[in-house]
Amino acid sequence: MKMKKRILLVEDNEYYAKNLQKELEDQGFEVTYIASPVDAVAQYVKEPYDIVVSDYRMKEMDGIKMFSILKGINPAVKSIILTAFPEEDIEIQALEVNVDQYLSKDKSFHVTIKYIEDLLNKEIIQKGDSGYKLISKEDNLIIDTGKRQVYKNDVPVEVTKKEYELLVLFLENRGIALSREMIADKLWTKEIEKVELRVIDGHIKRLRAKLGIYSISSVRGYGYKWKGL
Repeated sequence: MKMKKRILLVEDNEYYAKNLQKELEDQGFEVTYIASPVDAVAQYVKEPYDIVVSDYRMKEMDGIKMFSILKGINPAVKSIILTAFPEEDIEIQALEVNVDQYLSKDKSFHVTIKYIEDLLNKEIIQKGDSGYKLISKEDNLIIDTGKRQVYKNDVPVEVTKKEYELLVLFLENRGIALSREMIADKLWTKEIEKVELRVIDGHIKRLRAKLGIYSISSVRGYGYKWKGL
């Protein structure tokens, strides 16, 4: 029997939460609803969840603060913030703590659930005894981290050290917008490697051309995001 996906729903608007919970349960999900973000953190520590869906504005702490705590517990936690008042600066803050999706409550439950299903279906890492494989179906790419080898259409492709590191970074953070500063911090050692942020643009341009990658999209004024499967 297939196990139900488990969702932790954090929302202090009981009316909205109960309606969303019912819709999710009707779609076959197992939903734990908690009104308090503090209690939600405690619950997450006790039990595993496949995804956490949270309101942004809450009394004890906002959703971004809660997710920054949860990411400290489990950096791979799948996360969605819902808000009745979407604002660009808040969305940027959400991106900076690697929240996967920032959605307006104006969206129908049907659309919101589609976002949840899409995020749950993104299984990007296949772990093995020695390293693991990162796979992009849309771009026909496989990265074998044990061998540090990239395959395009099942054929080995030579890439530079930085190109390899960029691919791993993007595929391990699929669906997350990464700023140029974040990429530089992850892949360049500041003390010994000076990097102009526009140099990152050049690396990504060459990587797209070399491997025929269409999944790396530009986030205007911010950085890049891997959007494909």
